[in-house]
Amino acid sequence: MGRFIMNLMMAAGGYSWTVIPVEQRDEYMLALEAASVEQNIIPFTKFIASLL
Repeated sequence: MGRFIMNLMMAAGGYSWTVIPVEQRDEYMLALEAASVEQNIIPFTKFIASLL
C-alpha cells in the first residue's frame, strides 16, 4: 500500500511510475530496513531516485 501511495504522489508531481525490479529486491529491502530500524532514509531515497 505504501509503494502505491508513493507512486501516486510521484505521478502527481510529474514523475514516472516506479516498479521495483525483482533483481533489486534485496537492495530495496536493505534500504527499507535502514529507514525503519536506523531512521536513515538516505539509502531508500537514493534507491528510489536510481529507478526514476
